[in-house]
Amino acid sequence: MMPVRNSVGSVERAVLSIIHQTYNAWELLVVDDASTDGTWEVVKALARRDPRVVAIRNSERRGLGASLNLVWSRSKHELIGRMDGDDESLTIRLARQVAFMVEHPEVAVLGTGAEMVNESGVPLGVTFPSERHDELAREMYRRSPFIHPSVMMRRSFLQQLGGYDESLSLWYSTDQDLWLRGYRRFRFHNLQEPLIRYQVRSRLSWEATLGGTFVLARAAYREGRMLSRGWYAARFFLAALTNKARLRASPIA
Repeated sequence: MMPVRNSVGSVERAVLSIIHQTYNAWELLVVDDASTDGTWEVVKALARRDPRVVAIRNSERRGLGASLNLVWSRSKHELIGRMDGDDESLTIRLARQVAFMVEHPEVAVLGTGAEMVNESGVPLGVTFPSERHDELAREMYRRSPFIHPSVMMRRSFLQQLGGYDESLSLWYSTDQDLWLRGYRRFRFHNLQEPLIRYQVRSRLSWEATLGGTFVLARAAYREGRMLSRGWYAARFFLAALTNKARLRASPIA
């Protein structure tokens, strides 16, 4: 499932990276969240070229969580993958993930490593999130366990958690909230291969900063661990403020 908004310069490349997968038994649901820059026309043209690409459009902006819930609930498949309109999947990505999920039925969410690039496409190196569930659970409040557009999930995971929290849709924290709601009930894993090319943004928006802070604080409260975990919310907020201040002071910011 690929939610997109105002991605006219990159969405074709993202969709083609799925079309060119070595694994062919897929359906790509692209939901355009009321783009204003021509993204919808590109998506429609791609859907006409390949019947496995399904084009869906929100009549008004609904945000990430609502768009993702719309498309996963329409899918008929047990394994549900994620992509973004400004990233690319390497050609073997789906084959690797499907094979692992078939062989490891205990794993509910599977991510991968990534080749990182900046907003101009310049390579920044390779990143590998921690591999096994126990490591990911220990780090849950320190960092996201997954690179969101790299994940493949079981339908049962989304069904039992009620999908993404749509109240967070415009805060860009829907993924971390989902992992925090699920990590004590489901098994997570990351393949130690860079299977997507992931565009890294130079700074967090205020929406992402506030959303991340809220999600961490709410999770700590929900788990009854405000004293031992709640401070991670404050740390996240202060780190984001520091980064914003550093970027404003930089002559290249």
